[in-house]
Amino acid sequence: MPIATRRPPRSARSAVLLAVAVLAALPCAAQAQQAVLATNGSTLQPPANLVLPGDANQCAARPYIGVSAGNITFLSTGQTTCMWWSSQYGADGSVIANTYVPRGAGAVTRVRVRSGGAPAPLQFAILSSGGGLCCTTKQVSAAVQPAANQISQFDVNLPAGSGVGDTPGSQFNDILVVVAIGPGSLPVNDRGAHGFLFGSPANQAQASFLHPALALGASNTDVGLMDGYEVLLQYDWCGVPMTGSNLRPVAPANPQTACLGQGPGVAPVGTAPATPTPAAAAPSPLRALAALTAVRRNVAALRMRCLLDTTCAGTLLLRPRSGAAARVSAAKGTNYGSARFRIKARGTATLRVRLSKAGRAALRRKRQLPVEVLVSSGGSSWALKLTLKR
Repeated sequence: MPIATRRPPRSARSAVLLAVAVLAALPCAAQAQQAVLATNGSTLQPPANLVLPGDANQCAARPYIGVSAGNITFLSTGQTTCMWWSSQYGADGSVIANTYVPRGAGAVTRVRVRSGGAPAPLQFAILSSGGGLCCTTKQVSAAVQPAANQISQFDVNLPAGSGVGDTPGSQFNDILVVVAIGPGSLPVNDRGAHGFLFGSPANQAQASFLHPALALGASNTDVGLMDGYEVLLQYDWCGVPMTGSNLRPVAPANPQTACLGQGPGVAPVGTAPATPTPAAAAPSPLRALAALTAVRRNVAALRMRCLLDTTCAGTLLLRPRSGAAARVSAAKGTNYGSARFRIKARGTATLRVRLSKAGRAALRRKRQLPVEVLVSSGGSSWALKLTLKR
């Protein structure tokens, strides 16, 4: 006698289908956690030719831009330790290389520096700009001594990443820096042209530095900035990238081996490695929805869109875009107005910025006033171009 069969109820069939769908998605989730290798920083092709007052102790002075283009001076620091890092810009002014750590969770596993004669003893550190403060030292390597007049390579294990912070709407950015811990020359190339921070960054390099070097866990906001210098530092990072569907990636258990066999081959010490493929620079969290911004009763109404999958939060600073006004603004710290912002993920908002006395005076002289909007969030900054109109 044949046995009668019954179809399971619709709810049971739906549960089975859902379970199958979840199981089918598991390989994709596992794949999303696959560690990848990123190589970033200098190509290590230029020579280490930095010359600073103090000579044998290149942490004893820091470059300082004057009030006119091409005018550069040096300030005495009296320090024997310092931290340097840099970014390089392409022909269109976009970042093509730097030592900011990619979005994700992982570790810097190998570093290379190109030194000149009598190089200073070095460490390598991870600075964090999370919570709106730059910078705090999170990791520091053991001390090493680079070889003179060649490329030296060192294995390290410096946990680092960038992405979503622990506080809702916050972000953090980790930076790999070179730390001079004693007298000697720095792995820095002087491109020979300086003082153009207020113009186009096309084909330029821009260095940042701290004097003295920060101890582990210490913070300092007195970051120096100077164009025309490239820090000859290159690194390998092994980690799990942050994506829109994986905002909190988990670092590989052993970054030293998780990325073996990936990426460019490792060059022997003393030879230049292949030109790296730079990790993508973090994009601005905001986009202006209009190039012209109306000013009514001394308040500029900026229509902005948040480009992140998390809340955009930070500060806006209006300042002159170019010319003598921009140079004076940088030298004296003046601006045209500032405001805080908080915009929901992928949302739009009108941000109202009350003009300062300098901003009001500048707008009285011109019906349309070109400005640069400095967007600061999570310790990083981006510049947007707008024009105020009355």
